[in-house]
Amino acid sequence: MKTVKLGRILENAARLAGRQVDVIGLPAAWAPLAAMAIDAGIRRLAAEKVPALERIELRQYRPEWVSNTGWQRGQECYHDGEYYRLDVATPVGAPSADGSGWKLLRMDEVAAFVAFDQPWEPVEIDPLGVDRNRFAYREDPRYFPSATPLSVTGLNELGVVLQAPAPRQVYVRFTPRFPNISFEAWSDETDYEAGDVVYLSGTKDCYQALTDVEHDGDSPDEDATHWVPVRVPAAFESYLTRLVASDLLTEDQGKYQTRAAADREFEELCDRLYEGMGESRIRTGRFV
Repeated sequence: MKTVKLGRILENAARLAGRQVDVIGLPAAWAPLAAMAIDAGIRRLAAEKVPALERIELRQYRPEWVSNTGWQRGQECYHDGEYYRLDVATPVGAPSADGSGWKLLRMDEVAAFVAFDQPWEPVEIDPLGVDRNRFAYREDPRYFPSATPLSVTGLNELGVVLQAPAPRQVYVRFTPRFPNISFEAWSDETDYEAGDVVYLSGTKDCYQALTDVEHDGDSPDEDATHWVPVRVPAAFESYLTRLVASDLLTEDQGKYQTRAAADREFEELCDRLYEGMGESRIRTGRFV
């Protein structure tokens, strides 16, 4: 999928707002406004559950058993294709059906709960991007388009509950949680936490920290171990550029006309994306 750099959206929005970026640069106050506008635009697209943002992954309901983890009585884990609950204070080795202190669970004993944020998974699910009517499947719906979605019995602030008994693992269709955008310049004098987003004006890219990063490290564009570029599908560029520009303009400069143009672009974009995937759009109405 072709993507676009967020710095390009920022600068083009500034030009649309009448700023000669190449000559006098950007006002310091514009960068955080642009970041908030892009965040709002992505959330709005996530709420529409546009196919361009969706992913399908095989997921389980409990974390993998790890030998050096301090398991507590009552905790559950996944090991060798089965679910277990710890019934003793101190387990003996890996979970097994006999003699380890772990109880092998039948699937009707497992609460089939897919959390939005599962620490053992690298990608977090955006609650706005969950369609309970087509969330989970026994088979990968990319290869089995006629697969019947599993029944969802609950959807709360933590995750999705499937009707029991559920399969041991399920294919879930979802929109990943997009990182909060920041155009704050990266500094080699700053320590960063996993998930932080910084900006390099030289590359016009935002980067997200994959792990905690101590100061004096390499620039994000030279350190793929700790940083990953944050970009958006190129199809979003026109909509997000107009949306950002509408937040940078004053009323006299055409703020509301530009926002109306962004809204029209949003509607056309959603329709194009759904039509391109051969699907019907389920309109959620205004989100922002």
